[in-house]
Amino acid sequence: MSRLLSLPAALTTLLFLATAAAAGILLDRIVAVVDEDVITWSELYKTMEFELSDRLAGLSPEDKRRRLKGLEREYLERLIDLKVQLHEARRLQIGATEEEVDYALAQIRRKHGLTEETFLEALRKEGLALEEYREMIAEQIIISKLVDLEVRSKLILPEEEIERYARQKGEELDLSEGYRIRQIFFPAATPRERKEAEEKAREVIELLKSGEPFESLARRYSKGPNASNGGDLGFIRKKDLAGEFLALVEEMEVGEYRGPFQTDKGIHIIKLEGRSGTGPEVSAKERAGRLLLKEKFREALNDWLRSLRSRAHIEIKL
Repeated sequence: MSRLLSLPAALTTLLFLATAAAAGILLDRIVAVVDEDVITWSELYKTMEFELSDRLAGLSPEDKRRRLKGLEREYLERLIDLKVQLHEARRLQIGATEEEVDYALAQIRRKHGLTEETFLEALRKEGLALEEYREMIAEQIIISKLVDLEVRSKLILPEEEIERYARQKGEELDLSEGYRIRQIFFPAATPRERKEAEEKAREVIELLKSGEPFESLARRYSKGPNASNGGDLGFIRKKDLAGEFLALVEEMEVGEYRGPFQTDKGIHIIKLEGRSGTGPEVSAKERAGRLLLKEKFREALNDWLRSLRSRAHIEIKL
């Protein structure tokens, strides 16, 4: 559910949700000070529980505590980055309108096939009030605007730099025939696991036939590593695709799903999201430009965040 309600990838900062009780919080304390703001231990654990909900599902309380303990510092650093960005946005008087928040919520509902009623029910199950969620969405919109203004808009890629990057990458820019695939996966190493996986897969197929979105079912049912991303495996070149998959996808139409079918790993249901063939050389150059821009953006974003942090008063008490 937590992935279902997450914002698009361009909005890169955290939403701090979930319930304090689930983290076993008895006493709260300050774990960091960022200028005039504080970050509490409960806020940190709410963030981790929301972001890691898929990976924490099914763990014993002791294993869950151990997993969260090992990630405290990483997620505290993310929350500090969140605070310093919001401070900078306030300084620059960057805000979010009600209309922008409404639009973002509508996009989330549309993407995941949720009606107004099912969306509110999903929020309720997460222990959230609508106004609380709207406020969090507004923060993400504000930070997205800030990053666009201070980082993305200042990136310039000279033509010769793109061409040099394309020559360096070579094989990585191969645009030969391939497929973009989603999957719903159930691991099955033993006969018992195989029987359970087959039952789950049949249940999913019936839900697909009833019209439920593949992505939503992947988030709810799949045990694969890409479940939280709607089962998206990304673009896979034909030569890199496992034989069991290739035999199916070669005869599938875009948007079609097939399965369940079994491999030595478990039971799979797959959906063909798209396919590509060999493109002209300009397409490879355009791909090089997009990849280089991503790298440059990541570097510039990290440098900018370090600059913001250097100007802030930060005390870590964890």
